[in-house]
Amino acid sequence: MTAIRVYLLTCRRPELLRRALRSLVAQTFTDWVCEVHNDAPDDDSPARVLSEVANGDARFSYHRHDPALGAVGSFNICFRAAAESYAALLEDDNWWEPALLGRLFASLEASPGAALAWANMRIWRENEDSSWSDTGSTVWPEGASQTAFDWPVALQAFDGLHSNGAMLFRRPSASEGTVPPSTPFAIIEPVRERSLEGPLVFIPDVLANYALTRGTARSRDRTLWAEGQLLLAGSFLEEVPLSLEAWDEMVAKSRDAPGRLNTLILLALSGIRRREITSRLTAADILKFVYSCAGNLRTNMRALAFRKTHFALWDWLRVSTGARTAEARAAGWTSLQAGTLFTKNGYPSGNGVGLLCGSSGQGPI
Repeated sequence: MTAIRVYLLTCRRPELLRRALRSLVAQTFTDWVCEVHNDAPDDDSPARVLSEVANGDARFSYHRHDPALGAVGSFNICFRAAAESYAALLEDDNWWEPALLGRLFASLEASPGAALAWANMRIWRENEDSSWSDTGSTVWPEGASQTAFDWPVALQAFDGLHSNGAMLFRRPSASEGTVPPSTPFAIIEPVRERSLEGPLVFIPDVLANYALTRGTARSRDRTLWAEGQLLLAGSFLEEVPLSLEAWDEMVAKSRDAPGRLNTLILLALSGIRRREITSRLTAADILKFVYSCAGNLRTNMRALAFRKTHFALWDWLRVSTGARTAEARAAGWTSLQAGTLFTKNGYPSGNGVGLLCGSSGQGPI
């Protein structure tokens, strides 16, 4: 039986698809099959690119969505039932280093209880002339240690740990790993982590490449982004207990990332953990919040209705987050403690390093 099923998702980017396909064909681990999913029904260029790059390679199959499923619908396909024990997702704008599948496969084989493993990614930026520049940055700092993260991690209140384009996941049962269709694409990774059972294993080696393209499926709607942050943080803080010292640290560290502190204040205004948040605010915090909101008042006022606007996703997040937390408590975990709050940018420089300054965006302004 084949070990891995790869899902390569593409939409109107044939040149980028060619690069992604070549990186898959170049994998040193060869026991895989690949479904190429084209989400543009009127564009058959992916079929031509596939024929060019992998002509005669029986490991590939081609699937044209008609009608189009959109980004979230396409991603959910990757978590449906299939014969292979493992699956991976490759977006057409990203590409892999040759060792990625083999390294992640070995990691999951050695960690039978883990839900997924993912590798570090180098970040590239697309230039106006369609060339690419290495930003010199990675999603996680180079030199970090391999780590198995158990639920819950404080960073998951606002961001995801894993990266879509650099993961290998154990084939889930039922619909585990899928997200509600209404999920904003920008928060698909942290939402997915609310439903996965088992540790998430981080491989610090830079084995994949993340593309900052000029065009993206992620919405530029600032209200939608603010709502996403409130949905994530609100459901996390409602269901995951923090020690008093961890609350102190969360608010204090959030001052280094004003968008995160604004999110906490908006949560308090909406009635979520009001006492825990407001009792730790200073007059300077409030003045900065008022000043930052003055030019975006309509966005933030609309975002305060996040539970009503996204009622189905809010309920799903509350239930999923509560279930994961109940499992952790049954295993002996009690609450998040001070000194365990960190970010991708600060990992793993010791206890109590920065919180909530992750790479996923700015949050409410």
